[in-house]
Amino acid sequence: MDFKGQHILSAEQFDKESLLALFEEARKMEEIVAGQRREEARGFEKIFDGKVLATLFFEPSTRTRFSFEAAFLRLGGKVVSGADMMTTSSVKKRETLYDTGKTLSQLVELIVMRHPEPGSVDELASGCSIPVINAGDGPHQHPTQGLLDLYTIWKNFEGKIDGLKVGMVGDLKHSRVMHSLREFLKHWDVEFVFVAPKGLEMPGEECVEDLGAVIGGMDVIQTTRIQEERFSSKEEAEKHRGKYVFDGEMMAKAKATAILMNPLPRVDEITTDVDYDPRAKYFEQVGNGLAVRMALLAMVLG
Repeated sequence: MDFKGQHILSAEQFDKESLLALFEEARKMEEIVAGQRREEARGFEKIFDGKVLATLFFEPSTRTRFSFEAAFLRLGGKVVSGADMMTTSSVKKRETLYDTGKTLSQLVELIVMRHPEPGSVDELASGCSIPVINAGDGPHQHPTQGLLDLYTIWKNFEGKIDGLKVGMVGDLKHSRVMHSLREFLKHWDVEFVFVAPKGLEMPGEECVEDLGAVIGGMDVIQTTRIQEERFSSKEEAEKHRGKYVFDGEMMAKAKATAILMNPLPRVDEITTDVDYDPRAKYFEQVGNGLAVRMALLAMVLG
């Protein structure tokens, strides 16, 4: 895959070779930020000098928006941030996403977009003459979160992903994070274990409900919250609340060598005492996200 000038819209765009190339670049970025590559660091903060990124967020975000913006700023660019596009942009006046894309193509060099509707980022990209990166489109995909999750696995297992047993736990029906990570992991020989409440299963996959019965076999445990905003009512979401909770008792059943991941925010699926378990990697994932997004932005803009 040639990254330069490409829209990044889905996990299916990537092959194994391009993923590994991205991860090597992300590792360099991580080391530069940490001050470990002083020679290569010279001038890296000016890579995007004179370039502008627009972040268009039609849904709330903490980690994704701030990490994209921080990544672009660290590489010397500037950012115009639309954190509440539903109410502050001309979409409120019924402008189409296609026209929004056409407009912003005249003003900036790259767009990062999040939207609650599947396919919405593709619609905006269809009107753009500049690269667009999908930062989450409803329950469909979140490719850069999937990338940083895979990078976390790649780092923690020193590149040895083949043969791992990967558990995905929680609201698998609505989690765009889980959908993207599953697609990326198909490039390796891994065994999946899907654990979900009835009605929230991973589309097209066999799932089990009893986490305690299967957690002991997992090398990677990726869990996620109930995606309340995807349900028809808060009451419907509450029916599944607290089904799977990772606390000290549950983690005692997991392998000593396992890693526990979560895209955050957590609601009630991981207790705070687990933060001190060395197997907990969810805050490490945030730092990995900065490195991965710095690498991806640099490669997309050539």
